[in-house]
Amino acid sequence: MVMLLFLALVGDAACLRLGPAPSMLANGRMTKKPPAKLGGRGFGAAPPTSGKLLDEPRYTALYEWLRSSPLTNLKKVGIAEFEGGLRGVMALQDIMAGEEIVAIPATLAIDLGADGVDPLPAARRFLGEMHGDTDGEYAAYWAVLPPPDAADLCTPDFFSEKELQMLQWPPLVVETRKRSAQLRKALGERAPNSGTPNDVMAVAGGNMRELRWAVWTILSRVLTVADPTDLGGHKLLIPLIDMFNHRGGSKHYLTGRTDGMLRVVAGATVKAGEQIFIKYGTDQTSNVEFVAHYGFVDPKAETADRTLLRMQPAMVPALKHSTLAQDEAELDALKAADGPYQEQLALGLRMALKRAALKEGLLEA
Repeated sequence: MVMLLFLALVGDAACLRLGPAPSMLANGRMTKKPPAKLGGRGFGAAPPTSGKLLDEPRYTALYEWLRSSPLTNLKKVGIAEFEGGLRGVMALQDIMAGEEIVAIPATLAIDLGADGVDPLPAARRFLGEMHGDTDGEYAAYWAVLPPPDAADLCTPDFFSEKELQMLQWPPLVVETRKRSAQLRKALGERAPNSGTPNDVMAVAGGNMRELRWAVWTILSRVLTVADPTDLGGHKLLIPLIDMFNHRGGSKHYLTGRTDGMLRVVAGATVKAGEQIFIKYGTDQTSNVEFVAHYGFVDPKAETADRTLLRMQPAMVPALKHSTLAQDEAELDALKAADGPYQEQLALGLRMALKRAALKEGLLEA
């Protein structure tokens, strides 16, 4: 009997070269809502080539800590670096369909409460847990999280005003600005502003940076898990499970059962050396959400993008500030010059939306 239902998902948002909480399904499986790079989990569509197993001390410490429970199952997987510098989970042995890929005891997860869609309360609780971990119980886990100044933090929350305008999607710009205002309100006098004295500006800026990072951590990594008596769910950070990258067609799934274990189960055969992917979100998760929470564009989200455009046709004129051909040329130039990833990501999103709009007949070629 399935006891734990995954409602929303993790993400280890690492800036990926253009590649949310899962929703509850009747069978108790979870879909994701939403690298060796400095950062966190792997996102996006990395090539399925063999990876290089990462043997840094922080990963060894993570394995040892997780295996402190005899219930943990990491026998056939390891954290590896894949093409493009993306960190993810690799199969060390062949894994058959229906086989358990990973199992983590729920006692090793970090429970951030049962709050709703607003990530701020869970973010503040997360910071409290981390700073209050005086005995270092979760030290091995904190060590593999991307730090607040990581280059991998590339979602719109970390965009400049120029980069926000490049998105050409007003709802995402509004959402980002609103979240920034909420963070400033939450920090109150500890937030930086035009009147902050120079001698305390560094501290005020650090407060803002840390809280923004904590919110990003919640949006990109947290799984919401519910049982029949609490369908609102609790937000959990689940070590190692939050390192699986996204692939739209993945058949692997996450599940929880009455024994208090949190698992990834193989929906298809995986060969040794291959990266193991799970699916973030549902078939209706659009690229706007992928960009907002994880910092990548998924070409397989076109159907969801078309649905979004049908629901918000008033936003389509914002996409007319440039043509698809102009965007493609600009992106090619940015890549050739190794330009800022944030700008590449903004171009990738508006190109994906324009392709969907063309299919819907909402834009002219």
